Amino acid sequence: MSEWTLLLMFIPTFFLISVSPGLCMMLAMSFGASLGVRRTLWVIGGELAGVGLIALTALLGYTRVLAEQPALLQGFKYLGALYLLWMGITGWRGGGQKAATSQVDSGRLSLLLRGFTVAISNPKSWLFMMTLLPPFISPALSAGLQTLLFVTLIILIECVNLLLYAYGGQRADRLLQTQGRGDLLGRISSLLMMGIALYWLLT
Repeated sequence: MSEWTLLLMFIPTFFLISVSPGLCMMLAMSFGASLGVRRTLWVIGGELAGVGLIALTALLGYTRVLAEQPALLQGFKYLGALYLLWMGITGWRGGGQKAATSQVDSGRLSLLLRGFTVAISNPKSWLFMMTLLPPFISPALSAGLQTLLFVTLIILIECVNLLLYAYGGQRADRLLQTQGRGDLLGRISSLLMMGIALYWLLT
């Protein structure tokens, strides 16, 4: 198998992992439903910066520290799970209103930081980068070139999926609003967030 074939195999592999429901995707859907896709672009920008930083860190080898310190990795996992659980409970107690609604007037920088913080505390991103990314690295190719290619591909694929979730959230919210069920998407989103959080906490 050639080095470039190995690189091409990374694209569908990462796409399938990226598109699966997780902390970043649920946040994008929630913001898309409550703020619209255009406003959510600032949150997505923050998330992409966080994911790109994680990918770069993994490719430079610093994630070995996390691999050798499982307690630190568990800390990231529980932090992300507790944050997601808090968002789910807040959304549910708000009568189905999305937790993202409180960020409407917080400004662009705050939205960027919100997305960045969520991405950095997302255990799915760290686990994937540490376990599945290294096998795709080829010693026959330039390390610098591979780092650039992988980080670029990761950001592009993640961006596509985040936009899909944000757009889906916006469309679903508009449809439900016309049917007088505007709180239903918020309820479903809150339940999904709490379910994912509990799964992380129990596994």
